[in-house]
Amino acid sequence: MSESPNFGPYSRWESVGAFSTLSENAFSTFDKFINENWALLSRPIHHLFLRMAYQAKTTSLAARLNNSWALCLPAFALTRVRLEQTIICSYLIHEDESVGLRRFVAFISIGHYKASRIVMEDPSLAEHLSHIDLDAMQKEASKAQEEFKPGFSLENDKFERKWTNLDLRSLAKKRDDLVNASSFAFKHSLEREYVTIYTEASSVVHADCSSLSYSFLNIFASPSGVPVLMAVPAWATVVSAASAHYDILQCYEILKWLGIAANSEYDMQMTQWIAARDKYIP
Repeated sequence: MSESPNFGPYSRWESVGAFSTLSENAFSTFDKFINENWALLSRPIHHLFLRMAYQAKTTSLAARLNNSWALCLPAFALTRVRLEQTIICSYLIHEDESVGLRRFVAFISIGHYKASRIVMEDPSLAEHLSHIDLDAMQKEASKAQEEFKPGFSLENDKFERKWTNLDLRSLAKKRDDLVNASSFAFKHSLEREYVTIYTEASSVVHADCSSLSYSFLNIFASPSGVPVLMAVPAWATVVSAASAHYDILQCYEILKWLGIAANSEYDMQMTQWIAARDKYIP
């Protein structure tokens, strides 16, 4: 079995290949710096961001694999996931810890409890989950809820719906404001990405009628001449360009937050991305 992913024919397109190479370089650079500084990354919060990086890397790979095999619309849906991962991670890095990261971590046990409680309400599912101690989970969730509401009681109060009251666009906007006032090198707007990439990709994710339009799907001649319905090929370049953008940005920001200097490497990669964007995207 080959250790390398089996990329499809779209990966040989000049535009797709250029952006895909930038994604691969972003993560290989990230892995290199993490390996060199592993002894310094001992805190649980360090590992939280390394898990975010793992999700970013694997989601990016999944998007690029789908994209390379002309599965551009599933790849576009994954690009939306990559943007959301990037927005959340970047917001947590730049926001005051008491407002962002502490609440984000505190909500983990609340989210686990609420999800498990809903599942346990279905007898056909609950009979297979006898190992789950819902009372213990409730106690952990109640303790965590104190972070959101001091004096919380199960009798009089409800658990938080989410770790933040901000919707995703508001998170992106707040992140942009925080970045513009910081020393971070890359100040590209993620709110702009939200109103373009995220909103457009949501048509595919939610299976609304727009995703069935000629903007996304059309009839093309196959190599044998038989007409086939498939995604408009131009989306392949959009997917690879957006993914590379988010990959470079998130890898740089996580390393900087961890105290690892990689400015010159990612500055060069972002310069290359801008040049590729200007060349391949009208």
